[in-house]
Amino acid sequence: MKKRLGKGLLLYRGHAFRRSLLLILIVTTIPTLLIAVSSYYIGVSYIEREVERTHKLQLDYTVKQVSDALGHLQVSMNQWTLNPLTSDKLRGIDFKENYAFSKDFFESLTVLNNSSALIDQAFVYLESPPRLISDSQGIHKLEASGAKPYHELLEAKERLFWRMLQAPALDGLFVIHKLPVIGEPFGAIMARINEKQLLNLAGFDEGSGGTAFILDREGTLLSRELFSPATREMNEALVKEMSRKQEKSPSFRWSWGSELYVVSTATIPITGWELVSAVPMSEFLKPIVLVSRLIMAVGLISLLVVLLSSWYASVRLVQPIHRLIRTLISPTGPEPLLVPKDEIQYIEEQWRNLSRESHLLQSRLEGQHSSLRTGFLLQLVQGHLRLLQEQEITQRMEQYGWEPDGQQFVVMVVQLLGFHRLQGSFREDEQPLVTFAAVNIIEELTGNDNISVMNLHDLSVGLFTMVPREVSPAEVAQRLKQMAAEIGHSLHRILKMDTVIGLGQPVSAISRIPLAWEEVQQALRHRKLDVPNQIIDLNEPVSEHAESRYPFTLEQDLVHAMLSGLGEESHRLLGLFFQELKAHAKRELLLQQGSLKLLGAVQGGLMQSDMMQAGSLFDWGQLYVELLALKDSDEMQAWYSARIVEPLMAELMHHQNDRTHDLVERTVGMIRLEYPTDISLDLCADRLGISSSGLSKLFMQVTGMYFVDYLTKTRLDRAKELLIGTELKMQEIAVQVGYQPTYFNRIFKKLEGMTPKDFREHNKL
Repeated sequence: MKKRLGKGLLLYRGHAFRRSLLLILIVTTIPTLLIAVSSYYIGVSYIEREVERTHKLQLDYTVKQVSDALGHLQVSMNQWTLNPLTSDKLRGIDFKENYAFSKDFFESLTVLNNSSALIDQAFVYLESPPRLISDSQGIHKLEASGAKPYHELLEAKERLFWRMLQAPALDGLFVIHKLPVIGEPFGAIMARINEKQLLNLAGFDEGSGGTAFILDREGTLLSRELFSPATREMNEALVKEMSRKQEKSPSFRWSWGSELYVVSTATIPITGWELVSAVPMSEFLKPIVLVSRLIMAVGLISLLVVLLSSWYASVRLVQPIHRLIRTLISPTGPEPLLVPKDEIQYIEEQWRNLSRESHLLQSRLEGQHSSLRTGFLLQLVQGHLRLLQEQEITQRMEQYGWEPDGQQFVVMVVQLLGFHRLQGSFREDEQPLVTFAAVNIIEELTGNDNISVMNLHDLSVGLFTMVPREVSPAEVAQRLKQMAAEIGHSLHRILKMDTVIGLGQPVSAISRIPLAWEEVQQALRHRKLDVPNQIIDLNEPVSEHAESRYPFTLEQDLVHAMLSGLGEESHRLLGLFFQELKAHAKRELLLQQGSLKLLGAVQGGLMQSDMMQAGSLFDWGQLYVELLALKDSDEMQAWYSARIVEPLMAELMHHQNDRTHDLVERTVGMIRLEYPTDISLDLCADRLGISSSGLSKLFMQVTGMYFVDYLTKTRLDRAKELLIGTELKMQEIAVQVGYQPTYFNRIFKKLEGMTPKDFREHNKL
């Protein structure tokens, strides 16, 4: 039996209504008041706890972002110090006598400047003699007193460390790496941090009502001058409050002015700094306070209503059930649908449906477990967990389902090559799709709980393998090499792409996995260009030393053709350049170095050219980053054509048109000034530094007239003015416009159809 709801609460009669009627006759509204008061305090306490918990989670996430950004910056510093340009050759080097080395050195320093948004400016300090070097300010020699702060940096125990400097030549927050990587330091690379960018990354927002700041290990407030006076005063007061607390708590409440704040702190693992965030509590408590007060008001009204009519009170008591039923049946419509007579039974049925949906969502969440495993592996191999102890990493691996005890670990990297050859099947932006397909193929081939596959999203796939320690390293290498061969063969057969697979050495400690991963990544850069599918096994010794021969002649011809605006010739020479570079480079690393050297030559040619300002056409920092990401000679050639040659040809064409108009305008100016003299096409061409035939073509192209015709027209126009406006004789007028009298009469009659005398008489009438 069903009844319709919504025609008035008094008409509503259900089992719950009858039970509530009996209940209201027994009890008073005191329980209602107690519930209201308790809900207020319990609700406020619950909201406060949830705010603190949520704020702490948000801070932990922010710390991870900051740590990842600083970790990436440290990796960039480590990579730069491993560059051959920062070897012992820098010790006491004279940059003036080593032009080529200086050029490569400053180009690399520019690349480092653009490698991270956190880097404001990168400097290099060399000890003997004391010098401070940057790509924007050049080489700055230091006096003995001025070099003392930098010399103290070299006496630090760490090779890579963070320091707040207040030196004569520069100040600010720096990340410093001593040079060289191993051995007695002779200098340091110093990257000044963009402190405003760091604060933005840490979650500071001036208009949010709260604050966020960073304390160094000594408890000093970083970037103090970037805050407004009010925020700075609040930050300093919060630092004092934290220093007064005897027990260091990651989250606590703090009153400032008339506001209550939730303060959370967390340590940035990679630097040991402390990130502090404070948010006002009032914004979160306003809803619960308002609702609780409304509940209390309803309780007081209910007390009066019960005194007047128990019947009406029972109706009020059953009203929440009524609203719940209406919400379950029709959340938005004014009229609910038909429901069973027993509304409690109906609510139970709806609750079961919601429970089933909840279990379904829970099962979907559990399905994301594999993604969490992969994310943890990426953090592990990329070195983001370096600060954790071996035991801590082991425990986390066990939480994700691994059993690392008694195992040795091997990492592999599979790199796909030749994507440009698939352009007919895939677009340029579909590289992630190809990488995803490769991941699926490798997972099908491995199918082992001890082998985990990672999608690196750049046509690369990583593999993490666990092997029992009782298996010998030789046998491990043999097994994995067979698996790598099968993977390479399958990917080549299915995706029609070449592969290079890096096979790392087995390690027994989890903390050494990032080092093994880095070794494999470096080894991939030494792949042989003439081998389509190859395996680089770090367990085998290197059998040869690769040498490269750079095509300097082709480079000069190519740069000349590009600066001359020869588009077809530039494309032809570009193909020959990469063909010869690939033939002699042998390995990917040498191929990349050659391509970067060509880009530097093009940049240098533009800087020496008077046709355009260097840097006005290209973002050179971005171009170097894009070129470093390419691994194949054909991809590099296509990139040069699209990003360098075509834009340069278009710019030169525009530049050439401007130059043509300028030459013609200057020629017209000389004619108008010197028409009474014996001016000629050869004379004008010699003054402009161009051939007479070339000037004649340009003049005809712009004016539509030949040089002689324009000169004649100018002279005759002036002669007409003199004939009409003066009483000069014909001989005098002829001389003033640059003609002999007899030739003047003849040329005037030929072009005007009458003699100069007739022209004067005709225009006087």
